[in-house]
Parts: sequence; C-alpha cells; structure tokens
Amino acid sequence: MILKIVYGLLALGVVVFVHEAGHFIAARICGVVVETFSIGWGPVLFRKKKGTTEYRISALPIGGYCGMKGENAFREALEKKLDAIPQETGSFYGAHPLKRVIIAFSGPFANLVFASCALALASAIGFSYRSFDNRIVPASSYEKMATTPADAAGLSEGDRIISINGKRTETFSDIQRLIGTSPEETLLIEYERNGKLQTTQITPLLNKKTGTGRIGIYPFIPLFVNAVKPGSAAETVGIIPGDVITAVNGLPVSHYLQFSKALESKPAEATVTVSRNGNSIDYRLILLYPESLDIETGIEWKTVPVIIKGTGFVESVRYGVIETGKTLALTIKSIGLLFRGVDLSEAVSGPVRITMMIGEVAGNSFAGLAELLSVICVSLFLMNLLPIPVLDGGLILFALIEIIHRKPLKPRTLYYVQYIGMGFILCVFLLSIFGDIHFLMK
Repeated sequence: MILKIVYGLLALGVVVFVHEAGHFIAARICGVVVETFSIGWGPVLFRKKKGTTEYRISALPIGGYCGMKGENAFREALEKKLDAIPQETGSFYGAHPLKRVIIAFSGPFANLVFASCALALASAIGFSYRSFDNRIVPASSYEKMATTPADAAGLSEGDRIISINGKRTETFSDIQRLIGTSPEETLLIEYERNGKLQTTQITPLLNKKTGTGRIGIYPFIPLFVNAVKPGSAAETVGIIPGDVITAVNGLPVSHYLQFSKALESKPAEATVTVSRNGNSIDYRLILLYPESLDIETGIEWKTVPVIIKGTGFVESVRYGVIETGKTLALTIKSIGLLFRGVDLSEAVSGPVRITMMIGEVAGNSFAGLAELLSVICVSLFLMNLLPIPVLDGGLILFALIEIIHRKPLKPRTLYYVQYIGMGFILCVFLLSIFGDIHFLMK
C-alpha cells in the first residue's frame, strides 16, 4: 500500500513539474525573469544561481514551482492602494498582455504535450494486457433488476458481440470501452448467436455513480482453470490447471456468473465438481470472501491475451496525438454529464483517490500508467483553462480584457474577483475530499 502511494505521489509530481516547466520555458522566451525554479517542494536541499534564476532541488519530490519576477506586485498594489499594478521591466505584469496569455497557457499546454508523449512512448514500446473474450451474459438473468438495455435489444446469454458502430470488439474490454464512453447514445450492435450474425440497436443508460454508459451485461467467463495460486484452497484440495468446473453442490454451472450465483449465500465450504480427462471429480473447497473480491478460491480463470506490438516513431507520435485528442473530447463530454444528475461524490476524484489509482497501475503496466496520466493531464489542461481567478484561465481572461480595453483592471477589482475564484476552488476541493472520504470508507 505504501509503495503504491509513493508511486502515485511521484507520478503526480511529474505532472505538476511538467506544468511548471511549461510556464518556465514560456516566461524565459517572453522576457519575463524567473527568479526561482524548483524541482520539488519544502526545505531546499540544493540551490544554484545561474543568471537571474535560482535553481533548487527541494525535499518533497512532488512537482515543483516557477517563481516569476513581479508576481507579488498585485499584493503590493493592494497594500499601497495603487490604481494599477506596478509594471517593472522583466516582471510578469510588466510584460505585454499577449505574452502573459502565452505564459499562462503554456503550463496547461505542457500537460497536453506530456499526455501525447506518454501515449506515444507506450505505443512505441508496445504493450499487452489480458481480458475476457467478447461473449456476454445479461445481468438481469441472475440479478433482480428492471429491464436493461441489453434485454430491450434482445441480447441473450452466450451471445458474442462482434462490433459496436462498426468498431471491432475482440474482447470484453473493447465492449466496456465503447459502451462506457457512449451513455444515452444509440449504438448499432453486431453479434453472433449460434453461428449466425445479427444486428440490433442499443442505448446505454447513464451510470450516475461513474458518469459512464452501461447496458447490463457481464463477461461470459468459462470455468476453465487457467492457473492455481500456490498455497490457495484450490491447490490444497488438488485442483490443477486444465480442470473445468462443471457443478457446485450438485448444481450444473457453465460460466462464472452461475458459479457466483450458486455461492451467493457465502457458505464456508462447497463441493466443486471438476472435469479432468473425461472424468468427474468432487472436491470439498474452502471459500473466502474478501471485500475486494467476489469469491477467493485461488483459481485464475482463462483469459484472452491482447498483444499490441511497438510502432515506429511517426506512427507512435500520430497515435499519441490522436489518442490525446480523443481523451480531450471524452473529458469535455464527461464534464457535461456532471450536470445531468451524476453522483459527484463518485464521479469526482480527489488527491487521495487519484494517488491510489496511479499507484495501483504504476507497478502493473506502463501502458496503463500512460493512459491514466494522459487522462489526468487532459483534465488539468481543461481545469486550469477555466476562466476563474487564481487559475491560469483567470490570468488569460484578465490579460484579454486588458487587450480589448487597452488598460489593466484595477487591483481592487481583481482582488474581489479573485475571492470568487477562490470560493469556487474551495468548493471543488471540498467536494473532492468528500469523494475521497467516501471512497476510503467503502
């Protein structure tokens, strides 16, 4: 757990550092003096002055900061009740408003570039993951629930979804991704039943807990024992890879949802019948029910390996740019869903949940980490560009107003407007913290 948190903090630190580095580079290009540029926060471990900039390495490796000349001029103008913010040569407020727009925009833009680079690198290296195949089981067959989109579309147990809106679905992960990103959109489903191809239309419901689409299906997971964890209950009783579970307590089962349903009363033990080399063997299996899992038996079910080969430089860059664009469009769409009854405590993640999510995937797959970081970077890009004071978007807005009116806003006006912005940021922060607390208490 601690290691995952460390991974998460370091990854978030990189994202923040990239943001500040964007401001730093733009400020130098625009002639604004950068007085301090630090890698990390907190007590300074190392410092070196080069030119007008003091470069620092600080104790907490979680991002960094870029201190520009004249950033405190706003506070000085308020204290001295000046009619305008002092505009010294080489200071942030002394720069032309258009240059201030460039400097403010460069931080979020650096996050967007970083997202593309991370995805491009994942594409260049190549990656692999495991999923279940594209056969499905309607959830309503085993759960008490209202008619689902899958039911309305006529989907049945064992159907194999071949494509969604013309996009091939080789695995259940492909199905989840296309359904999840299309809430309340009518989709054309091509599926296979008894060797025959059929089509139907389906409209995913909006999952108000996550903001994603859902149609009420589970993967059809055959009860083929792919592997057995050493020291587990399954290994202890003699279940081996290659076995196929055919019954639980005498009740025939053919896939995992049936297996789980047969054990919904959570018995401490169950008689499991396996087929091995044409013979049926009964085992008395001890069962555990940890909070993170449905049932713990020590059995790993058969999955489908998905291998994505590495690509060349041009193709990798193209992939990174295109996928970042898709993530940007999807994020904008997701923000819109927040105003349609989505449970904000579930949909909005705070620093704790984000850190743990990053730490969870960091040690498993670089591709997964790259994808998650790209989502975070794109979210920061959009968040920081909101025209709200204290954010980069607020600085851009004030600079644009100054360009249009050909005179800067008065410090007192900016002061009151900033209070509104700070109130908004505080509300978002409290909401994210509430979401984190809710997440940790589950």
